[in-house]
Amino acid sequence: MLTEVKGLVIRTVDIKETDRLVTIFTEEKGVLTALARGARSHKSRKLSSTMQFCYGSFVLYGQGDKLWIKEAELIESFFALRGSIEGLALATYICEVLSDVTVEEAERELLRLSLNSLYAIGSGRYELAKIKAAFEIRCASIIGFMPDVIACHECGTREGDFFFDIMGGIVTCYSCKEKLAEAGYEHPDPHESHITCILSPGAKVAIEYSIYAPVERIFSFNISDEDMHLFSRAAEEYILNQLGHTFRSLDFYNSVKR
Repeated sequence: MLTEVKGLVIRTVDIKETDRLVTIFTEEKGVLTALARGARSHKSRKLSSTMQFCYGSFVLYGQGDKLWIKEAELIESFFALRGSIEGLALATYICEVLSDVTVEEAERELLRLSLNSLYAIGSGRYELAKIKAAFEIRCASIIGFMPDVIACHECGTREGDFFFDIMGGIVTCYSCKEKLAEAGYEHPDPHESHITCILSPGAKVAIEYSIYAPVERIFSFNISDEDMHLFSRAAEEYILNQLGHTFRSLDFYNSVKR
């Protein structure tokens, strides 16, 4: 039985002389892995559409739990993101996160976020740090780890600087933090009590915007360099601690970023 899907190639593994094992994040069925026979041959019509970062239309057929790619048509190659090592590293990190968090079920918003992020990397219109941080916060929110940063968890104030509880996903204002400290409050899990990031008003707004903005406008905000630094640190800490591990591609991105 043939199945037609559209999706983003997030991982490839070369097999034998010309075959390629392709992991595709699809609109219809979440993540699928299929074998593209002869895809690495220069004469193959599957060559360009089965490379990492490519978005395309795929006709699949299967037997049991195994899938093969019968036909593949390229829709978007995102070739421009390969223009810098930093951009390529960020795109690789995004795909590695997707490989880690996606399952065999439809998740259209996450796919749209990923496609917009790859396009933004190649466009050169936005800082890579902004793309990365907004992706991390929105991705975490989509998969069930949405933080509550609208107001102080204790008093409800929305103004001023805040402490962001990374594992709890909540914020506390400076005044309430001092009161809790004076009262001898201790975090219920001592292993998590030290995971706290400071959020300036600008960094807090950036997190809010990344959570609630339409996906097609998620990078359309401006904050100062200092706010961006706080936003970037909080976003990275948040997704890594919610997922419980880091990524090799992130280590590489951080080693080459400007």
